[in-house]
Amino acid sequence: MNNFFRQYFLLLKWQLLRLRMIIPLFAVIQIMTGIGFIVGLGFILPEIDSKTALFFVTGAPTFILTMVGMVLVPQMIAEDKSSGSFTYIWSLPISRITYLLADLTVWFFSALPGIILALSIGSWYYEFSLSMSWIIVPVTLLVSITASCLGYAIAHLISKSQIILLVTNLLVFVIFLFSPINYPLERLPVWLQNVHMVLPYFHMADLMRSSLTGYETASNIRALLIVSTWMLVSFVSVSIVLQKRK
Repeated sequence: MNNFFRQYFLLLKWQLLRLRMIIPLFAVIQIMTGIGFIVGLGFILPEIDSKTALFFVTGAPTFILTMVGMVLVPQMIAEDKSSGSFTYIWSLPISRITYLLADLTVWFFSALPGIILALSIGSWYYEFSLSMSWIIVPVTLLVSITASCLGYAIAHLISKSQIILLVTNLLVFVIFLFSPINYPLERLPVWLQNVHMVLPYFHMADLMRSSLTGYETASNIRALLIVSTWMLVSFVSVSIVLQKRK
């Protein structure tokens, strides 16, 4: 156990030092993304009612974490694969699961400033207050880990870096327009609603929205089970791939 924590903190320190020039820029981009996501959508829809504003603001954390985990993380991994960073890491006598946990930690905390500012400015801009419950912390962790593990799966199951970039760019389009993160599920066609009942995006947003408004429903249990399943399957899949990767 002591060896695990020692490796974890050393790898965490190594990641922070390696990305020390990127993380501040990344945090600024996430802040701009979160604020732009909320305020910019208001320009598209100049007359926004309270329900729409609530969806915009409470959907921002899920949107940011999803963009980080499923777009930025695989793109960074593709760059590391091309530069040989992973070849160096895999040559060291360290646990690859510990490396994965340290990397997930870095991306989670890097996204927090954008989430906090997006919620603060969004609630002020649209003039309503949030009612956060204690589950906001585990829900945010769950959404972050799920999105990042799915991003890891994309990056390590696709061998070519160019294809990873194409897939992640396509995901930006799909998640922003066709995933009910910042609008109600009922606005989508029935067949797409059924698809999203299986995919994690709607359920991640639903859990996040409940933890930010204090409004809990019976569907939260189903959402928790579905997101947890996606998290476990993606984490185990990535762990197996990393253990076998030479």
